[in-house]
Amino acid sequence: MKIIFEDLQHGEIKLLPQTLDDIWHLSNIIQKDDLVRAMTFRTDEQGTDKIRTKKTTKKRMKLSIRVEEIRFHEFSDRLRIHGVIEEGPQDKGSYHTFNVTADDKDPITIVKSEWKEYDIQRLQEAVQQTKRSLIVFVSLDEETATIAILRQSGVQWVADIQSHRSGKMYESVNTEKEYYGEIISLIKHNKPKTAPLIVVGPGFTKDHLIQYGKTVAPEIFQQCFNSASGNAGMNGVQEAMKSGVVDHITKENRVVFETNLVETLFVEIKKDGVASYGYKDVKEKLELGAVDHLLVADTYVRTQEGDGLIKLAQSQQSKFTIINTMHEAGKKLDGIGGIAALLRFKIEK
Repeated sequence: MKIIFEDLQHGEIKLLPQTLDDIWHLSNIIQKDDLVRAMTFRTDEQGTDKIRTKKTTKKRMKLSIRVEEIRFHEFSDRLRIHGVIEEGPQDKGSYHTFNVTADDKDPITIVKSEWKEYDIQRLQEAVQQTKRSLIVFVSLDEETATIAILRQSGVQWVADIQSHRSGKMYESVNTEKEYYGEIISLIKHNKPKTAPLIVVGPGFTKDHLIQYGKTVAPEIFQQCFNSASGNAGMNGVQEAMKSGVVDHITKENRVVFETNLVETLFVEIKKDGVASYGYKDVKEKLELGAVDHLLVADTYVRTQEGDGLIKLAQSQQSKFTIINTMHEAGKKLDGIGGIAALLRFKIEK
């Protein structure tokens, strides 16, 4: 994300999304009733008393819409912002939809009546994340390989590859090389040059892939890490994330950070330790100054209760993190109400 202009006194920020993760951040930042301004294309206005031509033309223009709906599908390539045209050369009062992608060359402007501190933090985080690499996973065994990408917004499944083996062993060395060759081809197509590669899975198949890959495509396997897991597929990727191998590569990835927080929370809940969950209990702990780190699900943060708890945490100098419910850890937090806290000390009941 690149911030081009900022005037918080008038609630205005102009920015340019540069990655798919930036689009995800925007889907959380832009809210109903915000004013969004952008360059777009709209059917050229024609006189109502004239017969329209059979072939309508699209005209490039700058419009501002009052947001009514924001649509973002997990790992889609665009954010749809729908609302009523409030500023522009034509069609004021009509509906229009902006389609924002990471490939756009034009910035967009967001105008809010009030920028919440967590929205500013998310923007700053997006700016910093643009400078960091993604992480590519290959999770495989003798039969199946899964390619996935760890983004700031979550783990993106890319493809599954079948080995087409038969019996307990490969029919030939060629069959094995075809399997590895197809995996390497997909890695080449999806792996950014600077992104680390993590190969995980049970047994020795992962070692054989790395050995073969270093021979035929050394540039891809230059920054490669090997980690054992009990499963292949997406389950193997999740195991690797929990094992600490990603922490070894980078401690700044958002999904890993959130996953570690939620896993710590559930460990403390299980042992009746320094943890609290549920709106009423967490609010009581905040008022007592006992909360070290407040965890709020993104599905809850825009509610009056969620916003109130964040403000209370700030007044108590407690840390807070908004947890993305698109990934596994976020779904776990959402499953216990979307509000929880790690405590500074335990309060006996």
